[in-house]
Amino acid sequence: MLLPVNHLTALEEEIATHPAVHHPFLRRFSESKPTLRQVQLFGLQHYQLVKVFITYMTNLLPRLPDPDAAQLFRTVFDDEFGQHTIFNSHPAMYRTFLKALGLDDAEWGRVALLPETSAFIDFHLELTRSGHFLAALGAIGPGHEYSIPTMFTYLVDGLRATGFVSEEALAYFTLHILEDKEHAKIFNELIVRYMGDEPSRNIIREGVLQSLNARGRFWDGVQRAVYGSR
Repeated sequence: MLLPVNHLTALEEEIATHPAVHHPFLRRFSESKPTLRQVQLFGLQHYQLVKVFITYMTNLLPRLPDPDAAQLFRTVFDDEFGQHTIFNSHPAMYRTFLKALGLDDAEWGRVALLPETSAFIDFHLELTRSGHFLAALGAIGPGHEYSIPTMFTYLVDGLRATGFVSEEALAYFTLHILEDKEHAKIFNELIVRYMGDEPSRNIIREGVLQSLNARGRFWDGVQRAVYGSR
């Protein structure tokens, strides 16, 4: 029988090749030098995901069954929240990016959510509130933290090519390319302890894949909004 760490490696390989992680929108965005309005449209929809991620973690934290697992989880939570001040929180960093695009508070506060954006958020809220905690851990752990560095590399390449924003304004994205690799390791420490039997492994994997599939649909919606139905 494979050891849990081998199952974890297999799961990471599956994530690395998932279509959502290399979505056509990401490839096009990285190569096409998007216009300012296209970047704004992307940024406003993506911000809706960013600002609710801490809520997913808040929902999931008290559902972890053992204190040491909760302590590991909290190290990631503290990074997302900014640890000592909300001005260093990840949503605050993202708003710096939006401001650099010429968007003010009123604009990001009245965004009409794409159906795919709403569906992504609703799925993860429901999963972290009342779904199986292993599925939620898979979705928020490797489903997010392991996949985001690859997806954000595409985005940063496209954003740098435009010349619209400084490296300082890109800090939300560049931080996640580095930080989420470390977060993924922390989640691996959490998940490997629950991978001792096949039913548990299947639940974790299902959470990962459901999250990535929702992410793929989100990119579908953003692609339509940014580049049109074609």
